[in-house]
Amino acid sequence: MGATNCPETPRQKMIGMMYLVYTAMLALNVSAEILNGFVTVGDSMDVTNKLLISKTVGAYQMFENAYNNDPAKVEENWNKAQEVKKATDELVAYIDDLKYDLIASVEGYKGGKAEAKKNIEQGSEGKIGYGTIKKKDNVSETVNFMLGSEQNENSGRAAELKKRIDAYQTKMMNLCADRYKDQLKAMQIDTKSQRKNAEGRDLGWSMYNFYQGILVADIVVLNKLKSEIKNQEFDLVNNLYSDISADDFKFDKVVAKVIPKETYIMQGGSYEADVIVAAYDSRSQLRGELAGASLTATDSGTLRLKMGAGALGPKRYSGRVFVKKESGEVPYDFSGEYFVAAPSATIAATKMNVMYIGVDNPIAVGAPGVRSEDLIVSISGDPGATIRKVGTGEYIANVKTQGKKVSVNVSAKIAGQIKNLGSQEYRVKVIPQFTAKVGTYDGGRIAAASLAAQGGLRVDVSGFDFPVKYSIASFEMGFSSNSGDAGTTLRANNGSFTPEMVARINKLRKGQRVFIQDIRVKGPDGIKPAANKYILFTIQ
Repeated sequence: MGATNCPETPRQKMIGMMYLVYTAMLALNVSAEILNGFVTVGDSMDVTNKLLISKTVGAYQMFENAYNNDPAKVEENWNKAQEVKKATDELVAYIDDLKYDLIASVEGYKGGKAEAKKNIEQGSEGKIGYGTIKKKDNVSETVNFMLGSEQNENSGRAAELKKRIDAYQTKMMNLCADRYKDQLKAMQIDTKSQRKNAEGRDLGWSMYNFYQGILVADIVVLNKLKSEIKNQEFDLVNNLYSDISADDFKFDKVVAKVIPKETYIMQGGSYEADVIVAAYDSRSQLRGELAGASLTATDSGTLRLKMGAGALGPKRYSGRVFVKKESGEVPYDFSGEYFVAAPSATIAATKMNVMYIGVDNPIAVGAPGVRSEDLIVSISGDPGATIRKVGTGEYIANVKTQGKKVSVNVSAKIAGQIKNLGSQEYRVKVIPQFTAKVGTYDGGRIAAASLAAQGGLRVDVSGFDFPVKYSIASFEMGFSSNSGDAGTTLRANNGSFTPEMVARINKLRKGQRVFIQDIRVKGPDGIKPAANKYILFTIQ
């Protein structure tokens, strides 16, 4: 990678626009959708900042290679680059510490910023990222933390942050060559100007950014500041590198690299990739050829590839990029590959291969190359059937009619069009009958005292994978003719032995029998007979 400016990418522009929209909406009631929007922006900016860090590491590596090749020529600017890195790392670390201190303070974490950082990065309660924050819309504690109890421009942590940003930007300006100062100044954070809020009131930088701000909004602001600082670092390091005569460098190897955005492409989509040269003269104009067609260079010194994804299967390509030198153009070959897949969906019942009436039937839905939020999932075949989303790729289906077959249907919005990705059929069944037991017994020989001690009946649902709850609705108890209770039948309207049942069981003698019959069980699908018609015990 050469010494170039670092213009905002489309992703960064989008995040900036979203931030402005959400900030403007703070004057309204903060709904769950707006809070989730802030969470999305905050998480997206974390990803963007990681990409910026990766790009900056590459710039320093390039600089270090140049220094190793010619220390005498590069040393002065290399030392300045090290000052830039040290100052940037310190400020970025401060912003990160401030962010996690803020989260820990508002959320009440006993483990402080370390616990807050762990929860954000590793997730908690089934969530990850800023979605783990519970007090997303907190205002009072957030404002007190950032602006202090006085809540003015010169109090609280925001004032310290502003002071550090000003010191950092002054240092960067001092390290920058005169011919790049205007360019760097345009990128720096303006902490001096007054800004008007929604009521037309003039506010300083701290008050404008953090007064009446909710927690997730402040996180977005801090992440945005971090991004702007990293952009300044990247631009200044490249300017320091550009200030050295690249003609004196002796590169021992130049390799053309292909960086695809995606290598698994849905049919009808497009394959996109960047082709870059690991070391090149930033003042020269790149050009390239692919399959007889010319490739145009972008402002960032890369060649942009875009090829259709029509026929299915693996695709390979090769081309050539030309780098201008004083002696003429030097060609470098490049190649790459991608895979074109047909639209498809993966649908699986996460418990069993049928759906049951009266319970939630978990369904997992996914499609290679398609985001979960772009999937459209429906169910058909049973007029009373419904399906709802409960998580990323996770759905719950409920069915009503026995004997029906239902289909889970999946489509998605791809390249602006709704495409059918497939469906899968399931059988609809009622929950099977379950066996009733007395404790762990289902009949046989037993001591009278042991039988009485069981206390009653229960429903054995072992072997059924769904977490259903069944209880005994009612049952009858009878005794053998030689027990002295011939023809007597006792009834219970729940699963427990009645006091009279217990008393008569305790009077039984060896060889006499106890019959438990007409057992009814109650579950999510109503009341129905138990699978076993009766239970017979013989007293031993």
